[in-house]
Amino acid sequence: MIDIGQGDSILISTSDGHAMLVDGGPADASGRVLEAIRKAGVDRLDVLVSTHPHADHIGGLAGVLDEIPVGRVIDSGRVHASKTYEGYLEKILAKDIPFALGRTGSSFSLGPAMVKILWPDEKLSDNLNDCSIVVRVIYGKFSALLAGDIEASTEQALVSRKLLSPAVVLKVAHHGSGTSTTSAFLAVLRPAIAIISAGAGNSYGHPAASVLARLKASGAKVYRTDLDSTVSVKTDEESWQVETGQGDGNKAAATAPAPAPAGGTGRKYYGSRNSDVFHYPWCTHAASIKPANLRVFASRPEAIDKGYRPCKVCKP
Repeated sequence: MIDIGQGDSILISTSDGHAMLVDGGPADASGRVLEAIRKAGVDRLDVLVSTHPHADHIGGLAGVLDEIPVGRVIDSGRVHASKTYEGYLEKILAKDIPFALGRTGSSFSLGPAMVKILWPDEKLSDNLNDCSIVVRVIYGKFSALLAGDIEASTEQALVSRKLLSPAVVLKVAHHGSGTSTTSAFLAVLRPAIAIISAGAGNSYGHPAASVLARLKASGAKVYRTDLDSTVSVKTDEESWQVETGQGDGNKAAATAPAPAPAGGTGRKYYGSRNSDVFHYPWCTHAASIKPANLRVFASRPEAIDKGYRPCKVCKP
């Protein structure tokens, strides 16, 4: 997640040279987006995804399109009568870049990773936020859900249609607005990491205290661009590491939570009905447990008493 102030811009790159950019932040952020792309060693984008036509998501894309070759653009298809949106479309047309609509059920490969589009469906909402393209990126046992600016009604649709499954990383919807990130949505996703992109001291009050409380209750570790600057997640299919900030002196590797108190209270543990291993909620193996098979233990002793043994990866 690139720190571009109030907006969104996410760069995904693979070790074999493939890359995808999801949104480009506001117009004045294009320089920072380009810097992040080049710093990652990316000289071409396989795919550019424009989640929806609000200026804080597409404003910086014109600058990116001027400087970086793009294989194709995937757009929500929701037209917006703004000069920012018109300028973005003109750049795509002028460069003759293939253009497609992102719709529920479509997918494509990004090198060794798989990208699935979960939303929108064919019937677009009048609410631009609820037209956002929602993307799930899968790489081995690692997965990330990028939620654009969707609000509660779309989250409910994704839950009720059973389009969601657990994800290690959640790009929190709508900059942490109170209109999104419902408890029901989080209950299905069970993210280990939640990343919020918001500008420091923004006038919208993002992220909302209610959203931060729900994320805390879900067990997710929260990172915020307004506090942590650029947030990078690196994975080898099995494990993952989070780095924050742009300087070497401001990096923080993701680590396991501290052990529970001796009494065993204050922390939940996850197990599967199909195995005898229990995990911390943030563990990559916990994220792969299907909701129907999930068992939740209130304490470590309870999990052991039920015949479960500690995971060798997260070491609960």
